[in-house]
This record gives sequence, structure tokens and C-alpha cells, in this order.
Amino acid sequence: MIGAVGVLVSSAVAIWGLPAAVRSADAAQQAEDREQDKDKEDDAKEERLTVGPAIDIAAGEPNLLYDGRFALAQRTTDADSLPDGGFLSDKYKAWFAKNNGLRVNDATVRVTIFPIRRGTVVIQNMRITDLSCRATRYTGTAVIPPPFGDSGGEALPTAVAFDLTEPNPRPWKNEGRIPTDRPEGAWKLSGNAFAKAIYLDGGEDFDARAFDLSFFTKNKDCEFGVEVNVTTAGRGDEWYRVVFSGQRLTYKVAGRPERHATSVVSDSVEQPPALKGPHTPGRPPTLRKGTFL
Repeated sequence: MIGAVGVLVSSAVAIWGLPAAVRSADAAQQAEDREQDKDKEDDAKEERLTVGPAIDIAAGEPNLLYDGRFALAQRTTDADSLPDGGFLSDKYKAWFAKNNGLRVNDATVRVTIFPIRRGTVVIQNMRITDLSCRATRYTGTAVIPPPFGDSGGEALPTAVAFDLTEPNPRPWKNEGRIPTDRPEGAWKLSGNAFAKAIYLDGGEDFDARAFDLSFFTKNKDCEFGVEVNVTTAGRGDEWYRVVFSGQRLTYKVAGRPERHATSVVSDSVEQPPALKGPHTPGRPPTLRKGTFL
């Protein structure tokens, strides 16, 4: 009888006791794994704040300048090939990207710099790299957006302009458009945008600074890169490459032709565009420059 009870007790332990012990061991192992993961995260965070790159750069397109000029290199001859969505729709954007559309004369890219190392990061300069320009090929189709205003309500970034027709394009301080007696208007460029260095605090509670980088090409198609110069304690002076949207290391702006063979015109934001005939683009805006100091 005692032997039978012993068998029953042993069976109960086998059925209930061991799984409980296993669950306890699993819980302890999971807690240890979580602690190790936290230690790894803390080590990676400390390395990022003390050893890693000084800055991170996010580049996109500002929600501004809707009155810009756009173009395709090829002619558009089939109205059925046009998107059936309005200017801001995903269908329109996909059509424009598929046809390798570009801004004409000038383009603006918003770049935000995040200082990720602990300490002070000093933004000293920006420069154009790998600049390649040639006579424009974007003579096929003028892409004309509907008239509407800017987005409004945004914090104003630091505005920097590069005249890509200069032998060595410099980072001008961009004062924006100014009224003139000509319809194309003018942009006022008033000296070195980095005459005074820009100081940002890094670390966990970091600052960030947005820049609107404007590029002017006139009648040339240009492709180029952009680099940012920063100085930090312990690393000294370094140049960082801007990676544009789509993981591109270069950016492209089309030149102004004398005439586009065809045009795609949007009369309103909501309505699909219409295919129309040849289009003569307006003159590129004048760049009124001060002294670069």
C-alpha cells in the first residue's frame, strides 16, 4: 500500500511539479535575457553618445513653393497615360516619379541636422560635391501645377542657396523672393550663410536645426551631392554626406529650355491634369547677390 502511495506521489510530482519548475526556470532565464538586452541597449546608447558619428541628417522635400516649374525629358502624347488623380494624389506622384520628372531652374530640399553625440556640435559650412551640369534634356513636357499657396504655420528654417552656375558654388544666405518689375522675380542672396557658426547641443536632449537648401541652375541639368562640415570635441573637423530621399547620394535639377514640346496642366488641386500643346517657360529668376563674407 505504501509503495502504491509512493508511486502516486511520484506520478503527481512528474505531472505537476516538473512543469512548475520548468516554468520557474524559463521565467528566470527570460528575466536574465531582458537584463542582458537592456545592458546591450545601454552600451549601444553610450557608444552612440560618445563614440559614434557626431550628427544624423534627414533630408526631404519642404511643403512649400507650389508655384514651381516641373518637367519631363520626353514628350507626352497619350492623354490616357496621365494619372486620374489630382496634383497631390499618390497616383499623380507615382506618375511623376515613373517619368523621372524634375524641378526646373530651382529646387529646395529641407535638411534637418540632429547632433547625436554628447556635447556641443558646431555646424561650420556646407559644400557642393561631384557637380555635373550639361545642356538641358528636359524639353519634352512642361508639368504645370495648379495655383495654391504654401503650407503656412511652419517654423522657418535656416535658408541656404547655391548658385550652381558658379565655378565653385558657395553657401549663400537666402533672403527669399523680392518684388521686381519683371514677372520672373528675383531672389536676394546676402552673403555667407555660415559667416557665424551654428551651435547645437547633442546628447539625449539634443537640439535640431532645419535648413532649406535651394539650388539654382538656369538652363543646365545638374546633378550633385551636398556635404555638411561640423566640429566636435574629440573628433575635430569632419564632413558628412547628405543622403536624399530614396537613399540617393546625389540630387538633380533640370535646366530651363526655350520651349517644351508638350504640357500637362492642372487647373485645380482636385482634378486630374489635362494634356495640352507646346509651352514656353518663363525666364529663370534673377539672383541678386551681395558680398560673400
